[in-house]
Amino acid sequence: MAEFDEHVEKTDLPESDLVAREGEQLVAYLDGELDEETNRDIERRLSDDPEYRLRLQQLQHAWDLLDELPRLNPDEGFTRSTVEFVALSARQELQETQQWSRPAKQKTLFIRAVITVAAGILGLLLGDWFFGREHRQFLDDLEVISEFDQYRLTEDFQFLQDLERSDVFHIEELSNEE
Repeated sequence: MAEFDEHVEKTDLPESDLVAREGEQLVAYLDGELDEETNRDIERRLSDDPEYRLRLQQLQHAWDLLDELPRLNPDEGFTRSTVEFVALSARQELQETQQWSRPAKQKTLFIRAVITVAAGILGLLLGDWFFGREHRQFLDDLEVISEFDQYRLTEDFQFLQDLERSDVFHIEELSNEE
């Protein structure tokens, strides 16, 4: 705690923060919550600083005045109404939180569904592109494969090329005949 006190004195805190921290320290001193070293530091400052001593006396006087106030024993009705008020406040906060979280849950579910659908479509496209290459090559060569027996009987490749250029066999006509 002494390190904290030295830190407070050395930093450039705003005056109000410094006063508030010193006040908290004096309250802790009055309550006996500080360790011995911090107590000695405060007592040393009390003997050196009359303003600090005045603030301690004012706090002690306020404490003494609080002790002189009459003690009220709250009746059962007061206790019950206080507990009911706290329960009502908690219920309202819970309802507000639940109402706020419902749209968030729906939005989250919608986003998850969109991501899932997008991932599925992307997977199908990538799978078709990657695994469908062999099938596309097969489909491109299907014409030649279907007529392979006839091409095999031809010994001259040049003849086949000339036949293709002559456009004797119209592929469109063949597909219409079937």
